[in-house]
Amino acid sequence: MSKESTTNSQGLSEECHAMISRISHEVRNPVAVIHSFHQLLLLAHPELSNDLYFQKIQENMAFLNSLLDELSCYNHSYRAVRAYVNPYLLLQNLCADTGVLLEKQQVSIELVKESAIPRFALDTTQFRQLFLNLIRNAAEAMPSGGTIKISLCFDGDFLTIRVQDTGCGIPAEDLPTLFDLFVTHKKNGTGLGLAICKEIVTAHDGTISVSSVPGEGSTFTVVFPFS
Repeated sequence: MSKESTTNSQGLSEECHAMISRISHEVRNPVAVIHSFHQLLLLAHPELSNDLYFQKIQENMAFLNSLLDELSCYNHSYRAVRAYVNPYLLLQNLCADTGVLLEKQQVSIELVKESAIPRFALDTTQFRQLFLNLIRNAAEAMPSGGTIKISLCFDGDFLTIRVQDTGCGIPAEDLPTLFDLFVTHKKNGTGLGLAICKEIVTAHDGTISVSSVPGEGSTFTVVFPFS
């Protein structure tokens, strides 16, 4: 038997989300036009594909489209449409899907169930997005390879899921703003990935936190109340 519900987070107001939606929509239109002319120019002058300036335009267009996609994802993450599912099975499928790509980066992923896990009321799409972001961040923190360990534990009231890596760690001064919108400590980051994670967790009435030791790794802890 399934149950669906919609939950609003304690983050940005609906008016702010509406404004973000309007702005991203207005920006996406000229971006689409520029992209179309860019492709037409390449068809007319295929030799431009080897031009450094042209390649830089391509790279920045790809980044802009990625930014708009992430902004759209953030804007829809504050509402969760839930159904009762098994979170362990969801993570099992996600680890299987990402495992092949992680192997190419010499990153192994380990999923550990530390107790029996009941069915939870979750938005499956958001749940997948949440842990895909955390897994991706963990892998990026280990450019030379390493291990990602995901553990689940249910104590009767709360489900705790930890994503632990053996990467470079996060400087202490960066921790307070790690989940803030448009704040990034990565060279090519958008400042949206972890903000999306926080919105998704809050929409499920949960919490997300991080602990880290530079040079040893980081652990992101997500806690969902049983419902």
